[in-house]
Amino acid sequence: MKLITKCFRFAIEPFQRSIRNQLIATLILLVSIPLVAITLLASENTRTSVETEVIESNMSKIKWTGGYLEERLDQINNIVYTLLINESYNDYLRKMEDSNPSIAFNAQKGLLNIISSIFYSNVNYLSDIQMYVNEPNKFFLASGSNIEVTSPKHVPELFQGFFSTNDDFMITNRTNGQSFYLIRSVNRFEDRKRLGGISLEINWGNMDSTLELLNPGDEQALFITNQNEDILYQLGGDLSLKNSFVMFHQPIDSGSGYYRTKDHYIFYSTIQPWGLKLFKVIPNSFINDSSKRTWSYGIAIGIISIALSIFIAIIVAWKTSKPIVKLARSMQGLVPPKEYKMPVITRKDEIGLLETRYYHMSIRLKEYIKTEYSMNLEKRTAQLKALQAQVNPHFLQNTLQLIGSMAFAKSPGELYDVIRSLSEMFRYVIRDQDELTTIQKELDHVHNYLHIQKQRFTSRISSKVDLEHGLEDTPIPKLILQPIVENAFVHGLDKKIGVWEIHITVRQNARGVSITIEDNGIGIEPHRLEALQQRLTEQSDKLWERDERIGLNNVAARIRMHFGQPYGIVVESRLGMGTAIRLQLPMKEEVAHD
Repeated sequence: MKLITKCFRFAIEPFQRSIRNQLIATLILLVSIPLVAITLLASENTRTSVETEVIESNMSKIKWTGGYLEERLDQINNIVYTLLINESYNDYLRKMEDSNPSIAFNAQKGLLNIISSIFYSNVNYLSDIQMYVNEPNKFFLASGSNIEVTSPKHVPELFQGFFSTNDDFMITNRTNGQSFYLIRSVNRFEDRKRLGGISLEINWGNMDSTLELLNPGDEQALFITNQNEDILYQLGGDLSLKNSFVMFHQPIDSGSGYYRTKDHYIFYSTIQPWGLKLFKVIPNSFINDSSKRTWSYGIAIGIISIALSIFIAIIVAWKTSKPIVKLARSMQGLVPPKEYKMPVITRKDEIGLLETRYYHMSIRLKEYIKTEYSMNLEKRTAQLKALQAQVNPHFLQNTLQLIGSMAFAKSPGELYDVIRSLSEMFRYVIRDQDELTTIQKELDHVHNYLHIQKQRFTSRISSKVDLEHGLEDTPIPKLILQPIVENAFVHGLDKKIGVWEIHITVRQNARGVSITIEDNGIGIEPHRLEALQQRLTEQSDKLWERDERIGLNNVAARIRMHFGQPYGIVVESRLGMGTAIRLQLPMKEEVAHD
């Protein structure tokens, strides 16, 4: 265990003592890991592309091949129709029960001749033609070695199974599996009564030229199945592919498509109306082998790229760390200006040296920052005091004019109420020098302001204050609400015709206390609202606005200064509908905790 620990320390020692080595190792990892990931991803994408190409190609090919195979079967089926519409066949059906043996014999001979003629005309496709007529129990045969007519004791075995069904045709394999029979029923034209059947034997090899459109080989196999999905013919592949197909084959209905098993892709197409189904089986290894070469090239290129990247990373790290090393050596001559308690520095490399020297300088910087902060704090305090002492001169002038006019027209009691409200406003501004007040006191100040405004504008103003019980003593910066209400009069209600409404709602929510001031004024134009919202979200400590008035920016800045970034102002407005300004403040307990 000690040996392992010693070896580990020996291995990491060069990286502990040199940031250059750390930077080299980091850059190598940062470059190598993405390259390895990209190489593996490219290899997988290559395999996926090959897989997609194989699937799309075989889907098209098996659909085409199914169509071509259907055309070949239709051509073969036309041979049957050639026989059934022949005059000799129809003549035989009319005369086969004739009482004159000579007439029936000649009709039978004529039918046999036409059967043999059709056989030799299509000898490239057919191995034989067999025809059985129930009455008068005649069996016709035309093949390369024999042409005959017999009267069998029983229905030929080939037709027995077919006659037991009501199908018009059937395709079945010959025992040797190298050819198949296409059997069709022979029906009387007038009443569709089954008179017998015709069978054409076709060598499966005649279909190979069509099936080779699917490019079967040793690694791939084609299967043709009947209606019961029993294998009739296989082209290409070996016994293992046949066993896999039988084991993992899934029943299908119609159309064309493909499905996957654990180790194979199986494409299929139905051949209508013959009830045959064409399958192509491709093992997964075929797709893997197809992408193997591309995958090998990707790995080789990836290795070369990684090696080149490592070389570039070493050069970049060397050049990047050179100024840091030089700076660290230059700072060795730096002496702290005064004594202080030094923390324990554990690093031994250039960063450790920079950390030590930087700590010496940080103490002096903190002292400087503290001095600057104190000066800025005093300046901001003076600004706040000036804000508190400030009363809008236009409001004061309008109020004094109101008092003068009321002296002639109103009773002394009404005049006294206005003078008292104005006095209470001045007392609130100059009496309490604390920066924070309570929501109740701030609402009282707003009440005095609204009382004066209602006297000015008589019955035009409708106001409502809804304060949730228990929130009266919640801390709030002084002179926050009244300037917002004043802005509502100046910018929102002054140009509105009709009743002016001001609603103030104070509620507790999940984040603390929410204060909403709503008016039914003219609203704010969208571009001005967007600019206002942008200014309110800026991290600015400015308390003065243009015209030296307490604006929304001042209110937002003061809330952030007291309570932090999560709190502030949100403005919502609809042009012609009004404006709502929401203030978010912390609860009393949170302020006390801070």
